[in-house]
Amino acid sequence: MNATLPVVLAAALLSAAIATMPADAAPRKKKTRALAAVPPAASVAQPPTDRFLACDVRVRDYLREGGAAIRVTKIEVDDARLQLNIHHEYGEAGKSSRKYLRGDSEEEMRKNLRGILDEFAAAAKAAAAGRAWYVIAARKVMPELRDGSGENTSPWTAIVLADFEGKCRPITFYQSVDRNKLNPELSKKLDE
Repeated sequence: MNATLPVVLAAALLSAAIATMPADAAPRKKKTRALAAVPPAASVAQPPTDRFLACDVRVRDYLREGGAAIRVTKIEVDDARLQLNIHHEYGEAGKSSRKYLRGDSEEEMRKNLRGILDEFAAAAKAAAAGRAWYVIAARKVMPELRDGSGENTSPWTAIVLADFEGKCRPITFYQSVDRNKLNPELSKKLDE
């Protein structure tokens, strides 16, 4: 009898292990089926992308006292004069102010030149992709701009903003926007 007891115990343990195996497998299959029913994170509804992309907050902040934000359609780079010519939906905004090379040596100035030209190329690319805006805003909300001393300035000023790889960057400033020279439809937008 002593010899049969270990055999009976081993058989009982083996049959218990076999009996529990399908029971363990069934819940695993149910869990994987339940997990497969949950939609992946990419298919969950995301909020719509803002039309101003990374410049969403800045554009709205500049427009708090009136103004207009219109899409820049084209930026022409004048690499010899280091300035841009901005075109928007209502025509031409005009040339930007010229950039100046900075540096104590020719090599520093060359490095600065490459940086400016890279920035200009990125601005032109952003405009072509529809990621640049010409924002006309009230002068009082544009702290970056200094008042022109002695000149007759308009209450309107402008800035060109572009979304570069998810970051909003100012491209150029216009110290004064003459409302009388604007397209009539664009001038009307300033009052809205």
